Amino acid sequence: MTRVTRLSKSRYIAGEQCHLKLWYDTYARNLEAEPDDALNAKFATGHEVGEMACRRYPGGHLVAHDYRHTADALAETRQLIESDASIALFEPAFIHQNVLVRVDVLEPLPDGGWRLVEVKSTTKLKDVFVRDAALQLWVLRGAGLDVREACVLTLNKQYVYEGGEYDLNALFKQYSVTAEANALLSTIGTNVSVMLDVLSKREAPDIQAGDHCFEPYTCRYHAHCTRDIKHPDHGLDELPNFLPKQRSELKEQDIEEIRDIPADYPLTNLQRVVCRAVKEDRAIIHGNIQRQMAQTIPPVRYLDLEAISLAIPRFPGTRPYDSVPFLFSVHSLQNGSKPEHSYYLHDKDDDPRPQLVDRLIDALGTSGSICTYSKYNDEKSLLNRLAFAVPERAQELATISARLFNLYWVVRYTYYHPGFRGSFSLKQVLPVLAPDMGYSDLELTDS
Repeated sequence: MTRVTRLSKSRYIAGEQCHLKLWYDTYARNLEAEPDDALNAKFATGHEVGEMACRRYPGGHLVAHDYRHTADALAETRQLIESDASIALFEPAFIHQNVLVRVDVLEPLPDGGWRLVEVKSTTKLKDVFVRDAALQLWVLRGAGLDVREACVLTLNKQYVYEGGEYDLNALFKQYSVTAEANALLSTIGTNVSVMLDVLSKREAPDIQAGDHCFEPYTCRYHAHCTRDIKHPDHGLDELPNFLPKQRSELKEQDIEEIRDIPADYPLTNLQRVVCRAVKEDRAIIHGNIQRQMAQTIPPVRYLDLEAISLAIPRFPGTRPYDSVPFLFSVHSLQNGSKPEHSYYLHDKDDDPRPQLVDRLIDALGTSGSICTYSKYNDEKSLLNRLAFAVPERAQELATISARLFNLYWVVRYTYYHPGFRGSFSLKQVLPVLAPDMGYSDLELTDS
């Protein structure tokens, strides 16, 4: 195995989280879990936001050499800075004490010097972004560049897209993190030395899995690192609203399994129901299901709305990461007959909301309860968004919203089965209550 003598931004941040993650990232990426669709979508979003951010700097120059041509990237960066310090650079490369960084944007300042800009596809400033910017500041100044400011650029959640050209100044929000980054500089050199020492070893460091596996990012080596750990059949995490204080108290008694919780240990009412169901290995009815369901008014319909959340708003009146409904499914029950199914899937590139609203209103009729299943009343929230987007039909949508009946709370406060494993999500509940009707059988399993 060839010893690595260089760090990058991503490796440094990995090393701050866990030295074992750093070592695996460098030498054993084959142990990493494959990225799922959500993570791949996140990567694609980051690329899209990065390209949009570069449009804020007209005339900027992209240093396009990839990681296989680092020497060329370093040489081109040096040549550009020496020949013309008046244009912004995208992905310029710098190296200092065996740490290589590619800066998202290096912007020349009017009075001389430079501003480094770290672009993020979120709408909030996070501590890890500041540490990322601090490392870059340390490298660039160490390489001899006069960097006077460090910033993090995020999307602005308050920006409302009006259609046409984007207002790039309003779409993004820039945070100055110069003071915070400067305060971290004194520790970076030591961190770098320790991490390079870790990478000089032929054996991976011996580090046990723990809470650090999930902060600031969920580690994709977690499954590998915990492969030999015997997990309890019904761990304490299955207790709803389980508090750190409770975990600490039970851990002091070496209790990791719900079955081992003492009978006199204080639990909430719902936690007590879960504990009893697990210990007795059976479903527990702890509420009046009949009375709850008697509140529904026929004809009963079952509604599921699906939405897409775009980082760069595409439709007028939307903001970054607004939820835009594009699909609905309605099952209708009348007089005990077989359920009738209607749905709408918008498969064009234009705004889906006007057409979806028209079809949705027709599908839901004017009377009867509309059952949904959502912890956060997602359908009600989406209906409110649709009313704002299609104001001419807002009153009809408000009437529909008043007919909603959320089955999530019926299940949560009346029935528990050990197979729920602490979760009341439909994906966990449905296979238990209706084994022949699991998510894998549905046509739109990834929606």
